[in-house]
Amino acid sequence: MIALVALHAGYSHSSLALQSIAAYAKHEPYYDRLRLFESLVNSNHQPLLEALVALQPRIVGFSTYLWNIAAAIHLSKLLKQLLPDLVVVFGGPEAGPRGAQLLRETPSLDFVIRGEGEAAFNDLVSHILYGKGGLENISGLVYRTDGAILENRVQLLPVDKVPSPVAEGMAETNRPLVYWETSRGCPYRCSFCCSATDRLRSFPLQRIEQDLQQLTRLENKTVKLLDRSFHLGKERSCGLLERFADTPPGLRFHLELNPDRISQQAMAIFAAAQPGKFQFEIGLQTLDEDVLQTIQRSMDIAKSLHNIRQLVEMRRHPVHLDLIVGLPGETARQCASALDRTFLLHADHLQLGTLKLLPGTPLWDQAQALGYRWDPDPPYEVLSHPQLEFSEIARFKRHAALLERLWNSGHLRTTLAGMVARCFQGSLCDCFDELMRVCGEGLARDNLQPDALFSHLTRFLQPYLNQQPVLGEWLLWDYSHFSLTTGKTPEWIAQRLGQSERFVVDGRRRRLPLLTLTAEAVGLIRQLGHGVETPGRYAVWPKQHKRGKPVEIIAVNG
Repeated sequence: MIALVALHAGYSHSSLALQSIAAYAKHEPYYDRLRLFESLVNSNHQPLLEALVALQPRIVGFSTYLWNIAAAIHLSKLLKQLLPDLVVVFGGPEAGPRGAQLLRETPSLDFVIRGEGEAAFNDLVSHILYGKGGLENISGLVYRTDGAILENRVQLLPVDKVPSPVAEGMAETNRPLVYWETSRGCPYRCSFCCSATDRLRSFPLQRIEQDLQQLTRLENKTVKLLDRSFHLGKERSCGLLERFADTPPGLRFHLELNPDRISQQAMAIFAAAQPGKFQFEIGLQTLDEDVLQTIQRSMDIAKSLHNIRQLVEMRRHPVHLDLIVGLPGETARQCASALDRTFLLHADHLQLGTLKLLPGTPLWDQAQALGYRWDPDPPYEVLSHPQLEFSEIARFKRHAALLERLWNSGHLRTTLAGMVARCFQGSLCDCFDELMRVCGEGLARDNLQPDALFSHLTRFLQPYLNQQPVLGEWLLWDYSHFSLTTGKTPEWIAQRLGQSERFVVDGRRRRLPLLTLTAEAVGLIRQLGHGVETPGRYAVWPKQHKRGKPVEIIAVNG
């Protein structure tokens, strides 16, 4: 028996890598003895260990990433004690670049595969089970021999030999996310990325169409493309976008975009598509020209910001933006400027991450020369470099936590956007620094419930309300989207939401609090896409009480 194991960070995830390896082996004599195991990395692994031992496999392969490598090593040690003749193989972007090191440090590990695993794993299995071929001929294999560790050259499969798990019926379709790829490799050479040295290969359009014929049968799924960049020529990209837009309403497509490469033809497709048909993930990383040059990243900053603004202002498809703190040569001032400018785009989600020095990337090789200090263990986060002190990175980590709590959560979006614009001259960083000065760093660090966050923000806003009373309207608007008034509601909010009326909502008469919105308040609310067009009185049936359904906004006459 042969086992393939993936340990995921979340329930909605699945392993396209294992599915692809299985698809490649479909016509091999050992295929009927191949089993796939998927579990959560932060769960009790005893059931998985019991299942693997009960299977009594001859070979077990682990798909490794920085979030599961420690768990995979631990399981390999347990399995080797219980099944001494077991052959343990690691692959994936975490083990591959560290293959020689892992073999030196982990006696329970027998082989590591660098690069693509379909052909390499198949050749290794055929060698172990049937004595076919030699280890020296297996693509990307890292192995021990005569007291030494050897590493074979990686040989990429021709695109017509790369199997399609979707077409073969092996894709995992029972979870919210369905992983898919229309290309491998990347046209860019960003030095911090594990795809910096991967040659780009696009799959034939005929194969993609065959996959789409299968995918369109799914209902209420998000198809997440693992392509490192979706921009592989205007004609091809726009042709695929039109095809995606024409799929049934229950199918959504998550794409990674390079913002300066979005054509106006693509914009027109996005504007005409069903709302929510697309989800966009855009890695800005930095807005400094010198830093972009240092990391060998090609991006037209002005065009990128223009295109992102256009996507956001459509308010049709979710936009997720990424920035990185800790890139070489970037100072705290430059990081803060990038965060401030990016926040003002008001994307649906803004993630501020700390640079990870990933093994196998060009930046990993340059790290010591650049003066980096970093965690030597996964996830390899940077601690400092000559232009950015540890304390400054720690400050941005707190800013990242506040972004998650106040903006990405959806709880205080209008209030935060209004505060930044009215009280801090457009600087999110200044706003966050003052928030933590007044409320304490626990606002970013402690395990706070939403009502506690609203309490902190209510107290923080009091000195500003006389000159900026519209801030109170935005705070009440945000709270009314979160909850009806309860015993936990901050007193200032409860007093101002005390007037209520009965409305028929979800087939029942319910008493909802009323709030009044001035034209000034409506301007920002409308800009953020909340569907309110005119000043007046409103009642809101909030999402906490709607069990995942959209918030219902009721205009009140008189």
